[in-house]
Amino acid sequence: MDRKTVTAQLRTQFFPVLAAAGFSRSGDVLRRELAGPVVHVVEVQHRARSGVFQVNLGAHLPALGGVAGGATVAVERMREYDCAWRSSVLSGFRNASDSEFAYGATEEQASESVAFLLSEWERQGPAFFDPLADFPDGFRERARASVSTPLHPAHLLTWAKVADLLGEGDLRRDIVEAALPRVPERATALRDDLLALR
Repeated sequence: MDRKTVTAQLRTQFFPVLAAAGFSRSGDVLRRELAGPVVHVVEVQHRARSGVFQVNLGAHLPALGGVAGGATVAVERMREYDCAWRSSVLSGFRNASDSEFAYGATEEQASESVAFLLSEWERQGPAFFDPLADFPDGFRERARASVSTPLHPAHLLTWAKVADLLGEGDLRRDIVEAALPRVPERATALRDDLLALR
């Protein structure tokens, strides 16, 4: 089948579930703003030539500014790749990290593929978004937990910025100190960003 058939199934089965959860749709990108503000993004990306699509997830605190030194994007134009925290709904068709869903060869298969996405969304969507919904308390907890979690130093930089945003200077320094020994030798910009928050 083609993108048009799958998109019709997404409109029938998937998008109404997201709308009921507070997401507003613009094309294949859905966004919701929570108190704080916290922004959640669900973005459907198609690879029509390969006959597959994937559903990417993002969460962001606009007060953090742009991701990776990029420009700050207005909430109504925010995409998944503009978010500080990102993931995908995993299908697991080929392996445990596979995030692609097949269009299928028939309309029935396209419907089944979207139905499978919906079942995975019910399991994976809340698991990603719920811990990134409660501002400031939930974010404070996650920032504290990051100190003892084996995260990449770039992710720790994000949590240090969250601690700074929350006015938690000691926590910010603790996160930076946990991150610095993990910075790869050639990642000088990352090291500089961390030292600036020290």
